[in-house]
Amino acid sequence: SRFGQAFTRATRDAANLAVASDLATARLQVVMGHATYSTIVSTYNGTSETSAGAANPSMDGYAGYTRTTAATRTQNDSSDYVTVTVTLSAAVLKAPVAKTAVIAAFR
Repeated sequence: SRFGQAFTRATRDAANLAVASDLATARLQVVMGHATYSTIVSTYNGTSETSAGAANPSMDGYAGYTRTTAATRTQNDSSDYVTVTVTLSAAVLKAPVAKTAVIAAFR
């Protein structure tokens, strides 16, 4: 009986992690495909989305999940890149799930 309960819980937890990971990856793909490099930070930094609002990409069907995007630009004489971190949180997750990508400027 305990094994069955533990197995069911582990399966549910893994499914919830997979959903969070997929939602974070989808958002990173949208950001990486943004047409104007210089506006990535102003467009995406500090945005928060749920299934109840307009989300890009859509979060329909994923009630309870919140997706937050943070973007910071590092620019100096030798480097120019944007670091984007997408964090998914939900009551069904033991801890938030975060994914990060670095987008380099091409000159």
